[in-house]
Amino acid sequence: MLTLFFDFARRFARNRAALVGLFLVLVVVGVAIAAPWWFPRNPLRIVGRPEIWPFMSPRYPLGTDSLGRDIAAMIAHGARTTLLIGLCASLTATIIGITVGATAAYVGGWVDELLMRLTELFQTIPNLIFVLTIVSILGQKIEYVTIAVGVVTWTPIARLTRAEFMSLRDREFVQACRAMGMGSLWIMFGEILPNALPPVIVLSSLVVAGAVLFESAVAFLGLGDPNVTSWGQLIGDGRTLIRSSWYICAVPGLAIMLTVLALNLVGDGLNDALNPKLRDR
Repeated sequence: MLTLFFDFARRFARNRAALVGLFLVLVVVGVAIAAPWWFPRNPLRIVGRPEIWPFMSPRYPLGTDSLGRDIAAMIAHGARTTLLIGLCASLTATIIGITVGATAAYVGGWVDELLMRLTELFQTIPNLIFVLTIVSILGQKIEYVTIAVGVVTWTPIARLTRAEFMSLRDREFVQACRAMGMGSLWIMFGEILPNALPPVIVLSSLVVAGAVLFESAVAFLGLGDPNVTSWGQLIGDGRTLIRSSWYICAVPGLAIMLTVLALNLVGDGLNDALNPKLRDR
C-alpha cells in the first residue's frame, strides 16, 4: 500500500500545474481553518465606515463593503462555506452516482434501462434552474443548498460508473467471486468498485469545482443562507456599486476564480496519476 502511495505521489508530482493547484487548495483550506482565530467575531457585523478601499486602512486590508463590513473577514469565513458546500455536495453526488451507475450496470435489463432513462431525464433539466427550484422549495439554509447542488451533479458520475462496471462485470475475478458464492452487493462494492474507482475520483474532484460555482451563483441571486458568509453573496451585495467600488465584487470573484482553477488543476493531476493510459506519458 505504501509503495502504491509513493508511486501515485511521484506521478502526481510530474504535473507542475497540479502542484500549483494543490498549493492553492491548501492555502484556501488553511484560510478556512484559521478564520475563527483571525476573525473571531461575526464577519457580518458592521465594523467601520462603508467602502474603504483595499490597503487604505491597516485594520481592513481588503477594505469594507457598502455596509461597512470587513471584506477580509468575509472572505476568510466564506472559504469555510465554499469548501463545506463543495465537498459535501461532491460527496452527495458521488454516492448517488455510484449507487445508480453500479446498480444499472451490474443488474442490467429493465433496471439498467429505467435508471439510465432517469439519468437522462435529470440531464435534460438545466442545472442552475434545477438548483434554484430545489432551494426555493426547501428553503435557503446551507444544508438545503448542499443537497440541491449534490442532486443536480450526480449524473456524469453515474454514467462513468456504469461504463466502468460494464467493462469489469464479466472479468475473470468477478466470475470467480460468483463461483465462490459471494453476494451481489459484496461483488459490486467490494470487488468491482475498487477497480472502477480511479476515474470516479477524478470526476468527483471536478464536481467540487462545479459545486463551488453553483453555490456562488445561488448566493449571488439572493437564495443563499443569509446567516452565513458567502463569496457569491458578497458579489451580489456589491454589484450595485460595481462602477464606483468595483473591488467589492473583484475580491471575492478573484477568490472564486483561483479556487475553481486550483480544483481543476488538481483534478487534471489526479487524472494523470490514476489513468493507466497516461501514467507513462
